[in-house]
Amino acid sequence: MKRYKNLHQEIYKCGNLFKAYKTSRKGKGKKSYVIEFEANLEENLKQIQTELINETWQPAPYKKFQVYDPKHRIIHAPIFRDRVVQHALMQILEPIFDKRFIYDSYASRKNKGTHAGVKRLTEFLKRYDKGVYVLKCDVRKFFENIDHDVLIKAIRKKIADERLIKLIIKILKNDGLEKGVTLGNYTSQWFANIILNELDYYAKQKLRIKEYVRYMDDFLMLSQSKDELHKWKHKLKDFLHNELKLEMHKRKRLIFPAHIGTDFLGYVSWIDHRRLRKRNIKRFLKRIKAFEKQEDISQEHIEGSIMSWKGYSDCANSYNLNQSLITEHSLVGMIYE
Repeated sequence: MKRYKNLHQEIYKCGNLFKAYKTSRKGKGKKSYVIEFEANLEENLKQIQTELINETWQPAPYKKFQVYDPKHRIIHAPIFRDRVVQHALMQILEPIFDKRFIYDSYASRKNKGTHAGVKRLTEFLKRYDKGVYVLKCDVRKFFENIDHDVLIKAIRKKIADERLIKLIIKILKNDGLEKGVTLGNYTSQWFANIILNELDYYAKQKLRIKEYVRYMDDFLMLSQSKDELHKWKHKLKDFLHNELKLEMHKRKRLIFPAHIGTDFLGYVSWIDHRRLRKRNIKRFLKRIKAFEKQEDISQEHIEGSIMSWKGYSDCANSYNLNQSLITEHSLVGMIYE
């Protein structure tokens, strides 16, 4: 397996840092911290470059806040200059690791995503006329339980540049973190994919599972044999525990017949149709009703929310539902028109 050297110097090249800055500001150009950074753009990028060259760059403490979408999460948000460093790092690492990922890994990758993931599930279901079963699993408290040593070991399979490894460790250990990766860091989704790629290779190469799909820590597979699925479940559980120091969620490792519908990535899928998840419908209705009661909410925010719903619902058999929403809620009708 090829290992890459002399990558650290690629991170702090002027073109790479400027591209990282442009990527970091997308959708945030009106934020005060972006405006402040841009007021002395050349100087700020030069300062980041100098710190990376001298290996004196240290990430600042995170800004922490809570979100409930749909469940409670604590977000650790890096300051803007640290986001630039993270994007500069991943612009170098992403093409190296993405080539190593299996085809059916769908999170945080170009030309992948949830829609591609559920479409792939449908392709798999169509390979069977009847009698197929699904094993669906996820990892218990995945992000907060990622072991740093296991992650670095996986990264070293492709990276032989110790200066770059030290930079990654600085990001991992920021704010005194000894375990897990933080929700809010751009690097976290990539670190998550890198460590679970080890699981993917085990599933595909060792267990020879043909119909296997993973989106971050949610993964499923198909077989006409329930006994085979039980065997895979135990082997995957042991691999997670012994090799990756992670635990399969006890209540979220289910084996069921595909004909009852497979709830995966926000949709319930069958061989010939796909429905929206009920709780997502309820959440959208609650949001629309809240919009109708508020007078100070921006049109831009309303349009963004409804267009997001449109993108989500268009991937399912939702014509009748959306027609009902258009009829009953004028806000939805205005955007759809």
